[in-house]
Amino acid sequence: MRHRHRPSRVATFVAEAVNVRQMQTTTEALQRSNRRAVLVSDQHALLRGYNGQAELNFAVAEQTENVDPAGHDALILMEGAAKLADSASGLARRFMEAGKPVIALTGSAGIISALVGNDAPAEQTASALVNGQLYQITDEDADWKILNAIGERLDAERGLPAAANA
Repeated sequence: MRHRHRPSRVATFVAEAVNVRQMQTTTEALQRSNRRAVLVSDQHALLRGYNGQAELNFAVAEQTENVDPAGHDALILMEGAAKLADSASGLARRFMEAGKPVIALTGSAGIISALVGNDAPAEQTASALVNGQLYQITDEDADWKILNAIGERLDAERGLPAAANA
C-alpha cells in the first residue's frame, strides 16, 4: 500500500437537509485525490441529512465567516446552498478572488452562474469556476464528473500523478 501525505482540505458548504447521496459522491471523489471535505455552514453544530427514511447527522467544522480560502484547495457548494444563497455567494466570491476553484454540485450551480453573469443552468447541471472560466456538465453523473475533473486539474497543477481509475 502506498502511503500519501496528509489529505488536503476542501471547504464544503452545506445547509440543513444535507443530500446524503451527494455527500457520499463528494467524499469518494475527494478521497481518490487525497483530499477531504471540511463541512462549512452558517448553521451551527449538527445538520441533518436523509437517506430514504434514515436520518443522519453531520457536524459542521467551520463557520462560513471564519473560512480562509488559503487553507483549502477549493470550495464545493452542495445542493441546498441556495437556502443560504447570500452566504454561499459571498464565500464563493472569496474563493474565486483567491484563485481557488469553486465547484457547485447539482442543485447549486445557479449560484456560481450568477457570479459570472450567466443565466441559471438546468437542474441536473454541475458547474465549476476555475480562473474566471465557467465549466458545466449536465447529465445524471454531473457531480461525479465535475469533482473528478477539478481533482485531476488540481493534481496536475501540483505536478502529482493522476489518481488511479476505479
